Amino acid sequence: MLKSYKHYQAMLGTLLEGCQIIGPDWRYLYLNDVAVRHSSKTKKELLGSTMMEMYPGIEDTEMFAKLRNCMEKRTSHVMENEFAFPNGSKGWFQLSMKPVPDGVLILSLDITEHKQIEKLLLKIINSSPVGIYIIQDRGFKLVNSTFQKSVGYTESELLDIDPFDIVHHKDREMVRENAAKMLKKERISPYEYRYLCKSGESRWVAEQLTSIQFQGKRATLGNFMDVTERKLAEEKLEQSYERLQRAMDGAIQAIAAIVETRDPYTSGHQQRVARLASAIAEEMGLPKEQIETIRISGILHDIGKIYVPAEIMSKPGRLSDSEMNMVKAHPQVGRDILKTLELPWLICPMVLQHHERMDGSGYPKGLSGESIALEARILAVADVVEAMASHRPYRPALGIEKALEEISQNRGLLYDFQVVDACIKLFSEKEFDL
Repeated sequence: MLKSYKHYQAMLGTLLEGCQIIGPDWRYLYLNDVAVRHSSKTKKELLGSTMMEMYPGIEDTEMFAKLRNCMEKRTSHVMENEFAFPNGSKGWFQLSMKPVPDGVLILSLDITEHKQIEKLLLKIINSSPVGIYIIQDRGFKLVNSTFQKSVGYTESELLDIDPFDIVHHKDREMVRENAAKMLKKERISPYEYRYLCKSGESRWVAEQLTSIQFQGKRATLGNFMDVTERKLAEEKLEQSYERLQRAMDGAIQAIAAIVETRDPYTSGHQQRVARLASAIAEEMGLPKEQIETIRISGILHDIGKIYVPAEIMSKPGRLSDSEMNMVKAHPQVGRDILKTLELPWLICPMVLQHHERMDGSGYPKGLSGESIALEARILAVADVVEAMASHRPYRPALGIEKALEEISQNRGLLYDFQVVDACIKLFSEKEFDL
């Protein structure tokens, strides 16, 4: 018996796995030392005895059904099974069943320690305050209690539904894309989306995924943290900020209107300068926050003229030196007024410097070149163009062509060349209209 295996017996005896061959009559034809480790009988006593004698009631188990299938239909099987041994001990084994000429070869790997670790891991997972789940073959295979509580489904219900059924339909494509990136390690930070509870309520979650091996197959481990309260707080904060922004913008417009009310000839000047300066900044590709700073500065840049008497502002003739000095003081006055308001933008330097020139010939500080803030250089060009194109008490409007000619001729001398180029492009190519 087993003559064909005689020359393999020495090798089979050295395996770390249990090795046994069962004949068609369910008798043990071969066992290595590992296979009899948990038995109360010796190898000699076991050889020739049947499986039923060693494990009473084994005929009613799933393992025996697979073994019978392997014996009769010559098909291989791999399964995990818990054994209660004659000596009173218990253990988990991974069984590989393969048909051989004399019967069935069974290789058994002791996975008891692995199962104990898995049990401990499941205990940790179920006690976690974070929702944890495992998806395999497009379905939930494991869901902890926190995850069940979050979504409102029981474990049995979750094991029967498609994981995407709990994702809000508007977010499903985004979730697919981010999940794929995370599993490929192209994304590290958690992504957020709306999920649907069993009750139909929509809530927010931050999720992170990892690719793992689970029960011998590739699977996805998910960490699921409800962030609905944080999202609601963020939305309220955003709404509060928007209300504050609107209130502040209204206050800024009211302040600007004071100057324009005192000087009807320049009514709308600050608004037009703000619009042109913003357009120039956008053409130059500046960030949104910087463009907003420039817009606010444009609205407020002449606030210091409130210090200048109305009769000087509307005087049709040439101003005296003292009157001109009073007018030239308006950037400093404007800066001094605005610095007390603690505006959340860098407005004051823009207001102070909007009459400075690249060659140092401007006022009030005689700054030159890069010492003048870029925002102020943009404001300066917008201010000159609007002023020349509009009517003033001391002269009629010169028109936009004259204004563009002025900044073009003094490009790089009085005015920043990049700002001039952007301004000219707005009017010549983008059909900008004051």
